[in-house]
Amino acid sequence: MTDRTREQQIEALEQQILQDRLEMTAAMRDWRDATAPIDRGWEKMMQLKVPLMAAGSLFAMRTARKPRATGRILRRALTGFLMYNRGKALYKASRGRGH
Repeated sequence: MTDRTREQQIEALEQQILQDRLEMTAAMRDWRDATAPIDRGWEKMMQLKVPLMAAGSLFAMRTARKPRATGRILRRALTGFLMYNRGKALYKASRGRGH
């Protein structure tokens, strides 16, 4: 192997490494953009960690004392949440037709 062909191989390998680095940087940016909503949600949940733990412990105490009443409250809360989501979807759908 001559010095010239060796230098050409080294140059080709350096170019390939540079291209791989550029592709990896782009892939990392795409990954960050794709996972940004999950990261924001996780950060929000970590901000609310202490209140969520307190609410969970209070809920557990209530469930231990009055399981039937707690189940009834949960069913009503779930129904309310589902009605809210359905109402929001209907509102968005009705606004979309008018325009």
